Amino acid sequence: MSLPWSTRPFGDALRDALEAQGMSFRDLESRCLVPVGNLHDHVSGKRGVPGDDLMARIAGGLRVEPDHFREWRLRRLEEALIADPEMELWLSRRRLAGTLPTVRPAARRRAPDGG
Repeated sequence: MSLPWSTRPFGDALRDALEAQGMSFRDLESRCLVPVGNLHDHVSGKRGVPGDDLMARIAGGLRVEPDHFREWRLRRLEEALIADPEMELWLSRRRLAGTLPTVRPAARRRAPDGG
């Protein structure tokens, strides 16, 4: 089952993915070898967003790409902006000037997978 990319915080996105796939925390634990207690703590907010390695393991257990999680995508965007200082400056100047679009065109609202 392919899930659309989530725009929700990690814990909510994890809960949503479990529900969408009809999985329990125990099912996920057996697939990604992350203890149920840790998974519960991420969903409840007792633990913060996991690092890339753990997030990738959880995504693998859910049978989704790590890109499913917003925080994963934000980290990749940050890396891209660090690698391209001119783009970072351009975006920062537009944000400061208030010229970044606040409403995206309808055709651009969908995630690359159509979600």
